[in-house]
Amino acid sequence: MKKLKFNLLTGLLLLISVSVFAAGFPPPDKVQETFQKMYPKVTTVDWQRKGDYHIADIRVDGRELNVWFSDKGKWLMTEVDVETLEAVPAAVAKAFMQSTMASMQLEDVRIITFPKQPAVIVIEVEEYNTDTEFQLFYAPDGKLLQTLNVSDTGGEIYPGLF
Repeated sequence: MKKLKFNLLTGLLLLISVSVFAAGFPPPDKVQETFQKMYPKVTTVDWQRKGDYHIADIRVDGRELNVWFSDKGKWLMTEVDVETLEAVPAAVAKAFMQSTMASMQLEDVRIITFPKQPAVIVIEVEEYNTDTEFQLFYAPDGKLLQTLNVSDTGGEIYPGLF
């Protein structure tokens, strides 16, 4: 029994140390160089690592941005949490308001920008009195690109989705 408790404690401490290590670990020089070129005035950066991605969490003009990079320093996407339909293109807001999902509780609104493809607007909604959540992916012209049920996955947005 003591050995089992020791092994559980050791495993827990290892998991905590790996999580803390990944959260504050500086990215490779190429990633930092690309970031500095994109955001030369930003001085406060919280770096995270998720899989093969390096994410810079920053604030610009009062908005939270998550800027995603590859290990080689390539900018992959930027996620901006805008929180409201008023901050998205009018065509997107109109399309959403005319959809059946508009009757659900609005949870989150994000604009995802990419280096070489059009932006994607992600609207997350939740059914009232349930844990059922959906993400709606819109093109800037209001066209619904995709609807995902993210109830069991948490709804993390990452470059591999696109």
